[in-house]
Parts: sequence; structure tokens; C-alpha cells
Amino acid sequence: MDNLFKEAWNKIEEADNIVLISHVNPDGDALGSSLSMYSILKKKGKNVKVFNATKPLPMYLDFLPNFEKVTNVLPKKIDLMVSFDCGSFDRLGIEERPPFLINIDHHISNTNYGDINIIDPKAASTSQVVFNMLKANAVELDYDSATCIYTALVTDTGSFQYESVNDKVFETAAELVKYGVKPDFVAKMLFQRDRLSRLRLLAKAYDTIELCCEGKVAFVEVTKEMMEITGAIKDDTDTIVNSVRAIASVEVACMLREDDEGIKISLRSKNYADVSKIAVKYGGGGHIRAAGATIKDEFDFEKVKNMLKEDLKEIVRDEA
Repeated sequence: MDNLFKEAWNKIEEADNIVLISHVNPDGDALGSSLSMYSILKKKGKNVKVFNATKPLPMYLDFLPNFEKVTNVLPKKIDLMVSFDCGSFDRLGIEERPPFLINIDHHISNTNYGDINIIDPKAASTSQVVFNMLKANAVELDYDSATCIYTALVTDTGSFQYESVNDKVFETAAELVKYGVKPDFVAKMLFQRDRLSRLRLLAKAYDTIELCCEGKVAFVEVTKEMMEITGAIKDDTDTIVNSVRAIASVEVACMLREDDEGIKISLRSKNYADVSKIAVKYGGGGHIRAAGATIKDEFDFEKVKNMLKEDLKEIVRDEA
């Protein structure tokens, strides 16, 4: 991995016009990882842009340093593009390939679409891969970059709750704190700025909870009508599936959310079920314990639930 780290950094050093890009509908790891490189490359005199095709961006991440620098207008002049936390090229939201592409990720399902592919499935987040690359090349972090990496690490480990958390994760977090990161500030920004609309949406969504597979699977629905009535936005749906997974008997929680293009499915498992298998089947991807996909041009919740029930029966049938 060190050789890849050095090869990638040499390419970054050589380039003048750099675009840092992450997947559509970005989460904390996607935006945090891409923004973490912005201040570092700016100090090196690079013409650097942070791009994401999604508009609007998730506002719960608006405290990240340089969040306002993210653009959805792709620059015309690009020497090098670096993608973060994206499993396949089509999820970048662009059509043409850049002259050179470095692909940095930690998803085992990554399709290796880059000219250089730095994929570490053992890492807890893409931001941890970025941190290791910077460290391998003796690149000094600053407060901005460290805060972005730390935030990405917190969000992608479920606040250090997931199986991906090990001694290396805590060592990374500790090193980031040495750069001035304030864990209490990040925690307050992420978890103590709730919107009233989200709480109202939760009440309506919880009324739709349905258990099956002897209580091992829970479905929850979010319709456009619910969101209109409560004034909720997409950001307000992010943690619903996690809270449903907290039901004592549940191994897998599945949220169905009505979108313009179809029904988005978000899957979370607790102990042993590999939900990434289901997400991949429907054109998505993700982790063993957290994955998602969009079933395009389908708006029948019952039909989608019945499809998924058959798949879910298989992965919760036998405990690992």
C-alpha cells in the first residue's frame, strides 16, 4: 500500500489543476475525505476544486471547514481528478473521464475504475485511507484537514460503534486530536442540531414499521407526502434506519424512501447479516453492515417490500 500511496502523491505533486470529487448524495465520509485535501493542496499552490454533483448538499455537514467551497460545476481544465469513497465511476455524477483519475476508497465492492486505485477494505473509512496516505508521504495536516478526516471517521463508524473499529481507528482519532480537533465540537455539530421537521417525520415514519422474518427484519417507509406534510428534507431521513435497527429482535432494518427516480432502499444490519449483497443485487453497494441502492422507476412500496423479503429471508436465516 505504501508504494501506491507514494505513486498517487507523486501524481498529485505533478498536477496543477486538481478536482477532488465524491459520490452523489454524499455522506460524512465522502465530503469529509474530499474536503480534507483542499486546504493541504491550496497551501501547495494548486488550483484545486472540490466537486459534488448533488444539490443541495447535506446541511448537517455545513460546519466542515471549506464546506462552502464545494461546487456542482465541473471545471473545464483538469489535469488530475481524485475520487473519494465512491465504488464506481457512474456514481460520481459525471460523464467524461478525466485525463488521470486516482480512486481512493475503503469499500470492498469498488470496481477499480481509476488509473491508480487505492482501496483498503480494512480501513474504517475512506478518510482513514486518506490519513494513511498523507502520513506515508510525510504531509503535515492542519486543523481544517484534521477536522474533516475526524468527522468522516466518526460518521462512517457510527460514532465508533461498528465492527470496523479497532486500535488503529482510535490511534488515528488520537493523532487527529493532536492537530486541534475538538471531539465535543464535532459531536455537537453532528448530533445536537436536530430539526423539528425531522422529529415530526420520525413520528410518521415509525407508524409504518413492519416486522417480518420472526422479528429479525424491520421495514420503515418514508413517502414524499410525509416529507411535504412535515417540511422535512432528505437529510432528515438519514438516521431513521439506524434507529429502527435498534429494536431488540431486529438483525436487519430496511428503510424505503420515495424519491423522484424510484424507491431508495437503505439497509443496516446489527450482528451477522451482509446487507451489501442485497444492495449490489439492485445496483447499489456499501458495507457489510450498511448499504443502499435505488430501485428506479418503481414506486410501489408493497411490491418492493415483497421483493426484498425474499432476499432478506436468506441473509437472516442462519446466524453466523
